Amino acid sequence: MSMGLLERLSSGLSGSEMDRILNEMEKALAAGLSNPKTAALMGAYIHVIRERQNTVIHRDLLLNIAATWIIREDENPAVVNPDVHQQKLTLFEELSKGAAHDFFYSLGIEPLMPLFNISPEEFQTLWEYNTVEIQKLSEALRQLSSHRKAGLKGQQRDSESK
Repeated sequence: MSMGLLERLSSGLSGSEMDRILNEMEKALAAGLSNPKTAALMGAYIHVIRERQNTVIHRDLLLNIAATWIIREDENPAVVNPDVHQQKLTLFEELSKGAAHDFFYSLGIEPLMPLFNISPEEFQTLWEYNTVEIQKLSEALRQLSSHRKAGLKGQQRDSESK
């Protein structure tokens, strides 16, 4: 289990981020790689994935790991209840503001312990940096999606005018 968590952390992408990228890549492929713009989009998506692999701390992944790992008294540990999970995510996000290192360290989640070899200040800097990087990723994916959609509209206009 712990190796899987560390592998997921090292990917630098949450599951939803990876799904968004893969969905856009599939749409770009469906548009055809013979179009240079589509091929460039595929390259851009691959670049996004490679850049994210350098992420040391992924805020959303850590919060989700904590929400999964910590079981409330009213939870069945064999079943992840989406409503309870979301409540825990909201609470943990609030509790981690300004002191993410202390919050996660206090949970004692064994596979995450190697992250705490850095100071609380360094951890907080990485935490805040990652928050900005998540926002940049969302914006980059939005822009790439817009380019893909604009390219499709241009292709339709070209084929209609022929």
